[in-house]
Amino acid sequence: MSIKEKRKHPRIKTENLLSYVCIDDEGNEIDEGMGKIKNVSLGGVLIETIKPIGMQDILLTTIGINDEIINMKAKVVYCKKEISGMFRTGIQFLEAKEDKQLFVTNLIKISSKQKTQSQDR
Repeated sequence: MSIKEKRKHPRIKTENLLSYVCIDDEGNEIDEGMGKIKNVSLGGVLIETIKPIGMQDILLTTIGINDEIINMKAKVVYCKKEISGMFRTGIQFLEAKEDKQLFVTNLIKISSKQKTQSQDR
């Protein structure tokens, strides 16, 4: 008996670093930090951080191919503490479809490039 995947978009594993800024309802920055993207899809990302992230909008920033900075506005869907003490946070993208595709494509390219470089060592 197989388990049917209920997710709208498939997840792709990655280990990309990112920074984030939490934003309140008025657009004020209320917190910031660093994290690691554990997986990505066209719908959003799962990130791992050392501190919890509240249920608010968030601006994600990562470095893309050719050292370009890529930003994506999103919202926190959940945040839970793992046994390891790290926090796993599900984040849903809020941007237009084309922006989501560019963000996800760049993350996948970076991840593939990093894997290739580590195999060459």
